[in-house]
Amino acid sequence: MKKSILFLLLLIPLFGLIFGFCLFLFPSPSFAEEIPEIEAPLADSIQTEAIRSLSKSPKLTDSQAILEDFINGGSTTRVIVNIRKPAYASQLRNFRNMAVRRQIQEAVRESQDSLIDTLDLQEIRITNRFVYIFGFSCEVTLEGLQNLIDNPEVLSIEKDRILHAQLAQGIPLMNASTSRSSYNGSGLAVAICDTGIDYTHSMLGGGGFPNSKVIGGYDCGDDDTDPMDQEGHGTACAGITSGTLGTVGDYIGGVAYNSKLYAVKISTGSTGSASASNMIEGWEWCITHQNDDSSNPIMIISTSFGGGRYYSTCDSASTAMTTAAANAVAAGMTLFVSSGNDGYCDSIGWPACISHVISVGAVYDANLGRNPPSGYVGCIKSGSCVGTPAPPCDEKWYVDDPANADQVTTYSNTASFLSLLAPSNWAYTTELGGGYWDTANGFGGTSAACPYAAGAAACLQSAAKSVTGSYLSPGEVKSKLVDTGDSITDEKVSITKPRVDLEAAVNSLNGGSTLYVDTSGSCGGNTPCYTTVQGAIDAAGTGATIKILQGSYSEDVTLSTSKQVTLSGGWNASYTTQSSTTTVNSLTISNGSITVDNLVLETASAQMPPTVTTGSAPSVTSSSATLNGTVNPNGASTTYYFQYGTSTSYGSSTTSTSAGSGTSDVSVDATISGLSSSTTYHFRLVATNSLDSHGVQTS
Repeated sequence: MKKSILFLLLLIPLFGLIFGFCLFLFPSPSFAEEIPEIEAPLADSIQTEAIRSLSKSPKLTDSQAILEDFINGGSTTRVIVNIRKPAYASQLRNFRNMAVRRQIQEAVRESQDSLIDTLDLQEIRITNRFVYIFGFSCEVTLEGLQNLIDNPEVLSIEKDRILHAQLAQGIPLMNASTSRSSYNGSGLAVAICDTGIDYTHSMLGGGGFPNSKVIGGYDCGDDDTDPMDQEGHGTACAGITSGTLGTVGDYIGGVAYNSKLYAVKISTGSTGSASASNMIEGWEWCITHQNDDSSNPIMIISTSFGGGRYYSTCDSASTAMTTAAANAVAAGMTLFVSSGNDGYCDSIGWPACISHVISVGAVYDANLGRNPPSGYVGCIKSGSCVGTPAPPCDEKWYVDDPANADQVTTYSNTASFLSLLAPSNWAYTTELGGGYWDTANGFGGTSAACPYAAGAAACLQSAAKSVTGSYLSPGEVKSKLVDTGDSITDEKVSITKPRVDLEAAVNSLNGGSTLYVDTSGSCGGNTPCYTTVQGAIDAAGTGATIKILQGSYSEDVTLSTSKQVTLSGGWNASYTTQSSTTTVNSLTISNGSITVDNLVLETASAQMPPTVTTGSAPSVTSSSATLNGTVNPNGASTTYYFQYGTSTSYGSSTTSTSAGSGTSDVSVDATISGLSSSTTYHFRLVATNSLDSHGVQTS
């Protein structure tokens, strides 16, 4: 017995006080077997108490989510840490200024270094240092989490949650066919923050990386320089926003087919999942690299990822994510995020609920018929206000109404604070590996609606740059799309939201609007719709375009108020192409002016305005020039003159001269003198017919 006791006493220095305590409770033969039975409950108790203590910390924004991994037996969890910033950094707000961006980067880096240098990196593994946000993401043990909470430089800690991809073309439905032919995204880039892009696809560059279409990008999910898509979701989104113009089956190119692309991969490997910190990294990457190609700056970001359920704007749900969104918008980029596919009637997913982004819900892009057995299945969550549990869906499906074009989809999350609607469902778009999504129940969901809206915004920005000389701010992009959108009511919950109408948005850039004329009153579903041309003219504001269905209208049309409108005839039933002409009896203009496009008079008369084309100035000397152009009197006695001057106010005119009363173009010219050398002059040709109707073209 003495020998046994001596042996145990010698073990005390080796095993510590707890083992020493065991000496007095158990005989030596059972010592090694009894240690696990005693230590395990003790360790569990210590960890349980630690978790209970941490859960009370006000620095944890959602203690249940943050501590869940530990409660379930895990040894680590991933979090985002928001840290204190120096006082001077609050003054650094102008993200449009590159110098300010660099100052913010430096301030963030210094604050991060100062804090991270004090941490035990055995307990806290840094996973991502943010660039413009005072914070970082990390993987922590329970002890590491406690250390962060105890650090006075740490303001708050949030869960680095996992987000998931929100899984006949919708271009005509958005009234985009005509506008995209003129304003197609040229001169700017769209960043697809998603699962990457298959840049070898023929419609997405068809080559290595970077290429002529996908001009840059980064893999934030795997931290490497190759953002090749391994899952397919991002490739489909890229094809919708910016795929090259072309026809393959029902694929007709992206909405903004001339825009460039940046592939910003936020998912991990071949999964369709991304951490919040990688999404933040993706948005920040766009800020840093916005002007890598100054001829094609990043102006639009499309992110079809999200999760959760929020009943109101959720800026407080994640300080880091909200700051990242605000920074991107401050840099001039418009951020689109899909609302989610749960079928909620009063809520949307995160980060779509952040106030700085444009949240996008979905409408069907075609008539899909009634639900099974003959039509489309829309699986939704049990939290929706509608639906009946039934196969093949795990939770609920909607069985009451047919799926009609421009009807809000059953699965689209809706809420009073949703921003926009856009087409979705069986989108025919680019597929990973070089093919196309061309089958029923293929690529769709709000994942498709988001890039449709983003593509429309790219076209709108292209138009703004062309028409006004500058890009719109993100706030202006949102207001244009919202204010000019067609109102669609979600029948699930009677919430009405605007569905993107690109042509109306583009027309609003110069104060114009579009009206439609169809004697049946249908106008292909476009609004406002009038049954007579005269009715549309009377209702139109200055700068408006009136699109008239092809065919004959037994009308004597008159404009007698001071406004300028365009009569655009020959439109097909869906108002997507001008395939013919429109005929009216007569056109009388006693005030204002009308531009005529594919409109024909039934009877020849002297009531058409003259048409003019300003030519060049071929004979220019140091003090004189000869101006020329053409005038078509269109059957009315017409005179013409040139206006000229050193600004577009002109100020001087040539003598009014007759152009006759024929119906064909007449070449006209005039010589002006008394000009100053080395001076730029502006001039235009003005024609007036016997009814005081004018045709003007500026040069």
